[in-house]
Amino acid sequence: MSRPDIEACAVWLQRHLGAYLFTVDHPGLPHCAGAHRPGQPCDGSRGKHPCGRWSRDSTNDPSEILGALARGLRNLGIDCGKSGYLVVDEDSPGAFEAYTGSVGEPIPATFTVTTSKGRHIYFRQPPGEPLGNGRGALAGRGIDIRGRGGFTVGPGSIHETGVVYAPVDSTILMAPAPGWLVTALRSAAPGAAAPAGAGVRPGSVYGRLRGAVAVVLDAKVGERNNCLHWAACRVAEMVADGRVDQATATDVLTRAGEEAGLGPSEVQATINSALRGVGA
Repeated sequence: MSRPDIEACAVWLQRHLGAYLFTVDHPGLPHCAGAHRPGQPCDGSRGKHPCGRWSRDSTNDPSEILGALARGLRNLGIDCGKSGYLVVDEDSPGAFEAYTGSVGEPIPATFTVTTSKGRHIYFRQPPGEPLGNGRGALAGRGIDIRGRGGFTVGPGSIHETGVVYAPVDSTILMAPAPGWLVTALRSAAPGAAAPAGAGVRPGSVYGRLRGAVAVVLDAKVGERNNCLHWAACRVAEMVADGRVDQATATDVLTRAGEEAGLGPSEVQATINSALRGVGA
């Protein structure tokens, strides 16, 4: 897709859907344009890495995004939190439909974008506390969630396979998140609660784990990695003392970090650093 096409998509998204946008790498460039941290180079995947601090740079001002797009060939990223979106991201075709069929609920007509693997199904956030990236009862079903603290690649962008992210029907508006979906996302993931004696010893360890997770989930943008590292260090101390096993600790911290909006590679690097630091 040419730059004029992506510019038209950007303006349409901002004016019709209230999207907050930022630029991400484009697979047509010879090298990744993503703003990678020192010591954490591009992992080889193309077309999704933000070109800067996306949570800071995202804008709903057409002149600002057009200025950013004028710097070179870029894809579009959508800041789901600022935009008030809750996006269901299928990792495989029909994954969300399979889930809704299993619970006897229809998928409301809503703005939907086809991707290289499946679909991005867009909803408006429910009233009250916005949902984050946690999958809740949808975990393990080939579905990701992008809400507060998360972003998704927008329509008009090109996947590294050459597939263009394209709206199924641009005349369909974005529906509010249905109540059954909100309830499912706020539910515990299947198997998330560890019974006493299965990986975690009973006692105050549960309170300490919950407290560590709460610090990560409550962290503000710009503080999330530091908060995850602090929480991981505290949990690593519990591992070293034999009060919780390392597999359980890693799983709990990973889910907290990703729900807070950190990328998987960043989450794992932070947790591993903390575990090594206390000799776990």
